[in-house]
Amino acid sequence: MILCFDFGNTRLKYAFFDGSQLRETGFVADVSLASIAELTSTHTISFIAICSVIEIPDAIIDFLKANFQVRLIAKEDATVRFSAYDASTLGLDRLILAEACLAEFPSQNSLCICLGTCITYNLISSEGEFIGGAISPGLQMRAKAMAEFTDKLPLVSLKPDFTPWGTDTDSNLNAGVMAGTFFEIDGFIKEAESRFTNLNVILTGGDAGYFAERYTVNEHLVWKGLLVLVK
Repeated sequence: MILCFDFGNTRLKYAFFDGSQLRETGFVADVSLASIAELTSTHTISFIAICSVIEIPDAIIDFLKANFQVRLIAKEDATVRFSAYDASTLGLDRLILAEACLAEFPSQNSLCICLGTCITYNLISSEGEFIGGAISPGLQMRAKAMAEFTDKLPLVSLKPDFTPWGTDTDSNLNAGVMAGTFFEIDGFIKEAESRFTNLNVILTGGDAGYFAERYTVNEHLVWKGLLVLVK
């Protein structure tokens, strides 16, 4: 089994692969040696790949390297090209999504939209170049901001069956977050389509499911990118 870790700002994800076949995905409770040791004891593991945008304690890295063949994915592993974009400022998580798009949608221009703690827009050309992107607040961040930076607005529980016009405070807040994000996504898609033909649009990330009825969603896209880089 190949074990892949994707440690983001909010979710600590893992996936087990049998060759190129995805067998199991899940979440690690916390970045602790106990949690990692428990997970690695559940399967016979031949290789571990790690992508992380957070600091991983040295004790965990030492434990993994002492017991398994480990590869810490770095920016230098990526094959995506850059010309106008400052590659030194692009996060590893976005690089891996770009690699996944190149592997999953060869010879297509791709707009990969990842809905996590933040929403990232990643535009990749059919020639394998990272053209550019944008970063905006994620769904939960938007909802929490309205509750925390006002005196009376509540923290709303987001719902996928949103409309642009609410009829009470909760539905207004839900519309502001959900419909507002939908209009934002739609705007970026239309702008990208005005620049590129044969555009593939894919949503991924933990909150992508909220928009599954409106766009193509691939929740496992990051694992495709990780697997490409370790093979």
